[in-house]
Formats: sequence, C-alpha cells, structure tokens
Amino acid sequence: MKILILEDDVHLLKVLHRVMDQYGETYPTDNGADAVRAFDEAMQEQEPFDLALLDIMLPGMDGYEVLEYIRRIEADHKRDGLDGAKVIMVTALDSAKNILQAFRENCEAYLPKPYSVADLEATLATLGISKPHRSIASSMVSSIVRSEL
Repeated sequence: MKILILEDDVHLLKVLHRVMDQYGETYPTDNGADAVRAFDEAMQEQEPFDLALLDIMLPGMDGYEVLEYIRRIEADHKRDGLDGAKVIMVTALDSAKNILQAFRENCEAYLPKPYSVADLEATLATLGISKPHRSIASSMVSSIVRSEL
C-alpha cells in the first residue's frame, strides 16, 4: 500500500509517518503543492497512492484544494470512483460545514483532531484497511533487532 501524508505540524507528521509506515510505503510532506506533485508523479509512473491523509488547514494550498487536485488527476488517468485513492481528512476543523465540504470534495473519511492512534486505526478499519500480516519469522527478526539496540 502506498500512502501520502500531508500534515504541516512537524511533530504530528512524524507520528503519522511512524504509524502509517506499519501499513505500507509512506510519503510524508508538509506542503500541499508537494503532495499534489507526488500524487501526479505516482499516477504518471503507474504506481498510484492507495491512501491519502490530508490536513485541511495548511499554508498556501489547503487540504480541500489538494483533494480537488487529487480527484482531477485520478479522473485524467481514468482511476476515479472506487478505483481512486481513499482519502481521510485529518483536521482540527470539525464543524458540520467543514465536514460536509470535505465529503463534497469526495473524501472517504473525516478524522477530527485531536485523535488517538486507536481512532486513526478505527477509521482505517472502516475503510477496509488493516496492517499487513507479518510472518512469525519477520516478527522474530524485528524482536531480535530491537533487543540488539
């Protein structure tokens, strides 16, 4: 799974990167224009993002604009609707107006801040996204590596 994370809070971006890295390959950024560029390049390379977590309140291009570009890029590449990336808006804006606007822009989920890792994982689960199962051998190697550190 390929995951785009757009968050301008550096601490939260690091936390999201660490959590979402358990789900797949992550591309963290704090800039809307970079997020759009990465999404477009991934589509052109035929390695599209499967999931995007987008903050709304950002300097420059906000999360709504990024979502609009994402959906336009997908439509241009005929990868929209159910074939498009799942988008979760993660934001402190939790008014009904903001939630409705996000869903009008075609996000799949809305997660208001502050939220816990459990809240994020529950939201992912509602979208049918779970952590990949790791083999017992892989888990043992991870345990050994951690104990060596």
